[in-house]
Amino acid sequence: MRRRTLLATGMAGLATVAIGRPAFAGPANQQLTVALVPLDDRPVNTYAPQMTAASAGAQVQLPPREMLGRFFTPGDGAAIARWLGTTDGVDGYVISVSMLAYGGLIASRTAAPTLAAALENLAAIRNLRSTRPGAVIEVHDTIQRLAITSTGTELDKYRDLLVTWAKLYDQVVNLGQEELRAQLDAARARIPDQVVEDYLAARARNHQVNRLMVEWVADGTISHLVLSEDDTAPVGLARAERVELEALVAQLDVGDRVEIFPGADEVDALLVARVIAARTAPTYRVEYAGVSGEDWTAQLEGIPFAENIRRHVAALGGRVVSGDADIVLAVNTPSSAPGQRAADLDAFVGRIGTLLAAGTPVIVVDPLIVNKADHDLVARMESRLDLAALLSYSGWNTGGNALGLALGHGTARWAYLRSSGSGSGVPDLRGPGQAHAEYLLYRFVKDDPWKNIVQVEAYAHARAQGWDPLALTPEQKSYFDGWVSERLVPLTERYFADHFAGHRMVLGQRGAKTFTATLARFESARVELPWDRLFEVILEPQLQLS
Repeated sequence: MRRRTLLATGMAGLATVAIGRPAFAGPANQQLTVALVPLDDRPVNTYAPQMTAASAGAQVQLPPREMLGRFFTPGDGAAIARWLGTTDGVDGYVISVSMLAYGGLIASRTAAPTLAAALENLAAIRNLRSTRPGAVIEVHDTIQRLAITSTGTELDKYRDLLVTWAKLYDQVVNLGQEELRAQLDAARARIPDQVVEDYLAARARNHQVNRLMVEWVADGTISHLVLSEDDTAPVGLARAERVELEALVAQLDVGDRVEIFPGADEVDALLVARVIAARTAPTYRVEYAGVSGEDWTAQLEGIPFAENIRRHVAALGGRVVSGDADIVLAVNTPSSAPGQRAADLDAFVGRIGTLLAAGTPVIVVDPLIVNKADHDLVARMESRLDLAALLSYSGWNTGGNALGLALGHGTARWAYLRSSGSGSGVPDLRGPGQAHAEYLLYRFVKDDPWKNIVQVEAYAHARAQGWDPLALTPEQKSYFDGWVSERLVPLTERYFADHFAGHRMVLGQRGAKTFTATLARFESARVELPWDRLFEVILEPQLQLS
């Protein structure tokens, strides 16, 4: 909606409450800092947690860039382990086991990193606990996905076969569905022994480390643990591993400190938000666009979406309620019938508008379509809502990814607004407000026009030249850096002009005074491909507040 002047995320319900050390920076308040070992070096695991923190006046401290690796080049887990030992004066740690142990998410899916090397790197977590006994140490590890990573090599021909075999193996061997044995044997016969052996070796190593992390929660080494199921399904080897891990959690009685849920890429930002929002115990009421999340399971997930919401919310230290809540979680689910879709979306966006007009904090989660926003929803939001009034939005990648990214950003911003009237000195409200607006703009542009328009055109352009969009050469990557930038920078500027410029947003409050600013100007945007593929993009807009 153009040139709306509603006050973004009104202060209704944002009582002046101290939440431990305030997240904002001011003369008498040191800035909250989170040391982050990210899942890998992609924007979702670096920029997203940084902007989640910045929107709450906090900062994220990352290892030096050269330690994080890139694409198929693993990060240096041993160097990161040493870096962790040098961190000091931080308010919490968020540590990806995949990076620390193996060098990142892609490296964790291969059998190359040895268990011995992984354990040596992971000893850095034990060292942190011994040298900083009171530290908040948030850890996340992935339950390995069913598919191997696409590499643009001969191995890719077995990618779908391995998924099929891993599902059938679970159904036949673990669930006793003997009628599927012939299909299992047929699938296995088409995959070379070495491919299966490497696949199982990686899974066995990762599962052993998954179990160790649960044990470290039980002995107090780790404050809190998330085990995220990377691109899972209702059946498969990942399901069997999850069941074993759930049994271990129950056996060790650590269910209050361990969450297991579908997702992966969102967890860095989610746990950064957990550190920021510590002791606020936010409550969330869920409103669905279509069917209840109790009756819908998102693609690449194995549990009802409502249960995934509860688990993500618990990972933030919050809970889902049915009545009055601190935050409304508006979730885009499918309609019960195709003919009902337009009416459902119209009503859904109408409810969001009513909530915003009443000053209710709203987070919009768009998990319906894998890898992109539901444009039918976003188009209605653009024409009928003040987008800048939202706490957050995400429609990126899998359902769990979209959920966690939106929850993390929105909750961190909510906690900041809630605390902005506490403490002493004059808080820096403008910096966090600008970061919040920049990250909101980023999410809308990246999840909708980038994914639905520019990326589609880029894939087609690459294929027309005989190039693989998921395995570009360095020269092809350089070409597409320019090609994408030429399209995405002006598109982002237009999106800002159409849907953000001139809108007023709440920055915070001091005593009885509420501070606001106008989104005045688009300054610039950094755009390039982070890896040698067209799947994701770096987009870093810079805005100016009045």
